Amino acid sequence: MQPADVTAVPAEVVEDVLRDPSGFLAAAAEAAPGWASRYGGPEGVAQLTSALHDHLAQLTKSNAELRAATVVYLRTHSGLSLLTIARLLGVTKGAVQHVMRRAQEDSTRPSGTFARLASPGVWRS
Repeated sequence: MQPADVTAVPAEVVEDVLRDPSGFLAAAAEAAPGWASRYGGPEGVAQLTSALHDHLAQLTKSNAELRAATVVYLRTHSGLSLLTIARLLGVTKGAVQHVMRRAQEDSTRPSGTFARLASPGVWRS
């Protein structure tokens, strides 16, 4: 669901929830009397959770692409071993290998959000 599709609450509330979901989620967890009125009641909360889900999914996808571009850079241009990268990220070597494989598959796309990061020059200050 796109933010514009949320009809049960004003656009400002939608923007607030997408900008800082923690307040929305904390209000729901606290469940103080009347908490949902700001969010349009059950209908608004349902719409907001749907819009938030889609928003977070897109952020997660972008974050994974950025992580992959960074791991590829660390491996190919900084010469770090898979084990060193795994330790840096707090994951297993197998997880880093998976990220590398996905990055190689994604590199066949003509363009991506982080395609420019393949150039070593963009990493230097």
